[in-house]
Amino acid sequence: MQPEQIAAGLLDASLPQSAWTHRGHITAAHVLISEHGPETTLTLCRERIPLLNDAHGVENSQTGGYHETLTVFYVAAVADAVQRGLTIDETVAELDRNAALRWWSEPVLMSVEARRGFVAPDVAAPPFALSA
Repeated sequence: MQPEQIAAGLLDASLPQSAWTHRGHITAAHVLISEHGPETTLTLCRERIPLLNDAHGVENSQTGGYHETLTVFYVAAVADAVQRGLTIDETVAELDRNAALRWWSEPVLMSVEARRGFVAPDVAAPPFALSA
């Protein structure tokens, strides 16, 4: 799929579950940030990721589905990558699935509190602003 198709599929909840991978998340964020900026992208992700999860039969619960802290982190991290001129491929390479663990401990990041609301990093501050 083309990057624009991935972003559009997130927005209208038509993206196949097989395309909603870590790369799909980063790709959609990259496209949306490039088109709308980070603030609007964060709002869109907060609204649309739970809807896409619902469309895939994934429950948004205390243990699965939408994760607020990870969403805030990845939107900010991808916005930083876009601002630095990184391509989607470069951004995916820089922000692997464990990227947030550079700044959060696993117990804090995987907590119900971090899933339901934004929890500040407990290991170190990332080199870009997090706007919750």
